[in-house]
Amino acid sequence: MFNSSLSLDQAPPLKIPLRFFITSPIFGLLAGLFILGFVSSLQARSSLSVVVFTHLITLGFLAMTMLGAMFQMLPVTAGVTLKHQQIIAPMVHGLLTAGLLLFAYAFYDYQPTLMIVAMAMLLSAFLVFVVATISTLKNAKNITPTIKAFIGALASLLVALLLAGYLVLSHVNTGFSEYHQAVVYTHIIFSLLGWIAMLIIGVSYQVIPMFYVADAYPKLYTKYAIKVIFILLVGLGFSLIIDNPSLYLLFKVFVALVLADYALSTIGLLLNRKRKIIDTTTYYWYFAMLMLLASIGLSVANEWLHMAQLNTMVVVVFIYGFAMSVITGMMYKIVPFLVWFHLTNEGYMNMPTMHELIGKKLTTIQFILHVLTLLSLAIFAFDSSFQIATGVLMVLSNALLLANLIKGSKIYFTKRGLQKMSF
Repeated sequence: MFNSSLSLDQAPPLKIPLRFFITSPIFGLLAGLFILGFVSSLQARSSLSVVVFTHLITLGFLAMTMLGAMFQMLPVTAGVTLKHQQIIAPMVHGLLTAGLLLFAYAFYDYQPTLMIVAMAMLLSAFLVFVVATISTLKNAKNITPTIKAFIGALASLLVALLLAGYLVLSHVNTGFSEYHQAVVYTHIIFSLLGWIAMLIIGVSYQVIPMFYVADAYPKLYTKYAIKVIFILLVGLGFSLIIDNPSLYLLFKVFVALVLADYALSTIGLLLNRKRKIIDTTTYYWYFAMLMLLASIGLSVANEWLHMAQLNTMVVVVFIYGFAMSVITGMMYKIVPFLVWFHLTNEGYMNMPTMHELIGKKLTTIQFILHVLTLLSLAIFAFDSSFQIATGVLMVLSNALLLANLIKGSKIYFTKRGLQKMSF
């Protein structure tokens, strides 16, 4: 089951990744409540309420989970302990949590001074992590394809952060330049296709063979995909800045081909996996890859249709259908595995198996709610009357995800004789 290249003795304490994993569905729940109270339509994507909702998902759910996964996987895959992790992890988590909450309030209520403070907190959270990661990787024993993907994702994150800082200052000064819209789209490109997609690809290099007993991804893809994607993203940003639609379309098609190849390869590996047992996480992976292909198809189609609602739907399908599906499925695998690993490593043998820690029924119900939420959210992109249905489904889905993760984690603290969960 274990990849021989993994240094499991370098794994951080359970509480480090767990605090991030438990927090992420709370922000997903808050995003649902925000829809119910404040987002009457998704069609005005530049409106401050939509900006807040989007970042509750992308930073609160996605980035929160991704940072937790990196705190866990970096030491294990690189074979070196993340320096000062007991200090850095709570610092990053605290800055990200507080910064995002302040960001949501400042943007919704339009408080320019608080916008700057919130942005400073968010930038600090990510920069602390990036600096700690770079410092750690200097001594890395294994520069695996996963590590290379992490580096590409972090590089994309830095670009996205710089552009985010510019956008916040533009909102504060209300001095939008002629390049403002191009910067917005470039920020989205590096956030979604760089930071999020690259990190997911890198994690899947490790997770798919390990947890599903599947073959490794093709060496040609793992060697070149991340480099190619990053170069193409730079090309996309450049073509937007110089306002060259033909060049933009060319780079877009190549990005679509690389990501489609990844989706099809992942589906192929799962279909041909050696362990044929199907659990909810398998459904999540299949669904995520199909949604990635759907978002690619919709995006290409919209080059001819030019529908604002369809453009919004592309973002919805990519973020909620692809990214959130992958990340939710991974948490259902990683959290029980970490609980099992840490307890057995500490000598606790009389305990449920990894598959029994949460239970298939609860995870299946949550998966159904997740799919229904995406469906409602996609319709909401066209029809504002789906506001209530979308908000309610999102709240229910993330509330059950939170309950499931707590259920899967609680046994660790119970077995160790602790009265409450501690992060």
